[in-house]
Amino acid sequence: MADEPVFCGLLPHPPIIVPEVGRERLADCRATVDACRELTRRLMAARPDRLFMVSPHSPRRGSAFGLWTGHHLRGDLGRFNAPATAIDLVNDNEALRALARTASENNIKTWAIAEQFLDHGAVVPLWFLVEAGWDGPTTLVSLPTRPTPASMGALGRTVAAAYQPLAGRAAFIASGDMSHRVLPDAPAGFHPRAIEFDHALTDLIAQGQLDQIAAIDPELRELAGEDAADASMIVAAAISDRQRGSEVISYEHPFGVGYLVAVLHDSRA
Repeated sequence: MADEPVFCGLLPHPPIIVPEVGRERLADCRATVDACRELTRRLMAARPDRLFMVSPHSPRRGSAFGLWTGHHLRGDLGRFNAPATAIDLVNDNEALRALARTASENNIKTWAIAEQFLDHGAVVPLWFLVEAGWDGPTTLVSLPTRPTPASMGALGRTVAAAYQPLAGRAAFIASGDMSHRVLPDAPAGFHPRAIEFDHALTDLIAQGQLDQIAAIDPELRELAGEDAADASMIVAAAISDRQRGSEVISYEHPFGVGYLVAVLHDSRA
């Protein structure tokens, strides 16, 4: 029985950190690349049997969480001129059924995402995991159109309840980038307060205060243009008061978007 996840983490998803995409610009984000490899190495050292991940770029629909269906989770970075950067993992249909059933019992709406190519928010973290040796059953979930801290917490608790009776060890991953407006030449424009969000989330994780992520000022989150908090809230709620071993491995913003790589929970800590 899986009493608790053995490892949880936050991984960024900019395609530029993948070697085939970044190429000569990889040197500018080397700290993030190295940190992604360190986190996935630690995850594999925890020897998980199944993986759960949330991607903020997966298809969204109303107030429901999307559950990726089908026998396989497949995707590549062809849109970023790197078609060889591809993943193909077995969908964890046992966990998927447990999650859908538990969500229904808790009045949480879900919908089925038909088998299709994955978004880069899923492909980039999964590529690093596969590079580290991951080839096990994987579950992928998307967010509602208008997520709230309450709904993120409810799904996190549902994930914990769904995975608890399943055989084997589970690892949970939140995919997300920090503020998209840190530098004047950032792709989403610049806001002088955007860096405050990055400091807030980074400090909370470093201090092990994951339950406080939901309390980050929503106006600050909005002006930062981030997509890391919601997925992190789900994982934080899933581990709840069992959380230990949180650690910031790396943070940088070389292209105006913040990249945070962090351990949210390590059962061996």
